[in-house]
Amino acid sequence: MQAGGQPGYIVLKPQLFVVHYDEIALKSGNRRQFEQLLMTNIQRKISEDVASFRRESGQLTLEITSATDAQEVEAILGSTPGVAYFSPAVKVSSSIEVMTSTAVELAAAIEFDTFKILTRRRNKTLPFRSLEVNQRLGAAVIEAKPERRARMTDPDVTIKVEIHKEHAYLSVRRVAGVGGLPTNPSQKVAVLLSGGLDSPVAAYMMMKRGCTAILVHFQNQNQMTQSVEDKVVQLAKQLSRYQRRTRLVVVPFDALQQEIIKHVRSELRMLVYRRVMLRLAGVVAKRNRARFLVTGDCLSQVASQTYENLDATYQDAPLHVFSPLIGLDKKEITAISRMIGTYDISSLPYEDCCSFFVPKHPELRADVDTLRECEAAIDLKGLGEAAITAAQTHEWK
Repeated sequence: MQAGGQPGYIVLKPQLFVVHYDEIALKSGNRRQFEQLLMTNIQRKISEDVASFRRESGQLTLEITSATDAQEVEAILGSTPGVAYFSPAVKVSSSIEVMTSTAVELAAAIEFDTFKILTRRRNKTLPFRSLEVNQRLGAAVIEAKPERRARMTDPDVTIKVEIHKEHAYLSVRRVAGVGGLPTNPSQKVAVLLSGGLDSPVAAYMMMKRGCTAILVHFQNQNQMTQSVEDKVVQLAKQLSRYQRRTRLVVVPFDALQQEIIKHVRSELRMLVYRRVMLRLAGVVAKRNRARFLVTGDCLSQVASQTYENLDATYQDAPLHVFSPLIGLDKKEITAISRMIGTYDISSLPYEDCCSFFVPKHPELRADVDTLRECEAAIDLKGLGEAAITAAQTHEWK
């Protein structure tokens, strides 16, 4: 649906968005707390350009200043966990005459053949019913342009009318949001972020469940190039769209990796890499008050993620490990990565630590005691402390 080349914006003045949530509505006793958290997350992203923001009959109403880029606000709302969907809308009097003339004006500004009117009365004391509003507004739209037809199933356009006591909101677009729950800065997790496809999706999945993701990347300085660094930073920046504030901690891993290569036979190296990374990520997590570690593991997707290897890898982890992708297949993970905008970035050339000096036929059923014996020959404490001390931190709002 187009209006003057931009979807809906010419006719939707003042700039106002009706924001709907889904899962938050099930929170009963602490629903208000989740509503306030969602409002705060949105307002922090939009900054000073909020004219008003209020709770209103099971929804949120966001009004922005005339100087604000409405399309930028739409992008923010579309990537904020907790928002199920939203509609750019116009606010008018709840007079049925005013609503009728506004519906005709909205319909005149866009091209369509079939339509329906969908009315919701938030205030049941009004002297007219929803069906009456549907019929009256629909008849007026057809009278203005007789070639247009009402169609209740799958119309080209739905003109939505939400009526409150003294005002109403009319909209012609419904834009899908992320859904889930708003990210909470007090619910932190540390996500092991590689340059691959899976871990950014795992970070997003945790954000969608209300967690703030601290991103931890392990970097091999021997393979370090500007393009490699840019790729990880690009992933972090893209993920920052989905939470209020994002922190990326880049931990140099080359010294530890060289020691592992010296002391661990090739078929076990990947698993030792991952166990050491979990330990170091645990240090970063605790310093950032994160209570859980998160990986992009998917059961049996690659050799290091077999049933037995995951068991051996997660044992001795300093914090409980979440694996939000564990039951997904590659097709499902790829679809999510495309949706959240990380797929093209993840597809850029990149050799991460875990692909460095590993064999073609790694161990599929590792024993944790064997891995512990391998690690006993390595100065994990000294090298680990040096790596954490040399770590670099980047932040985005």
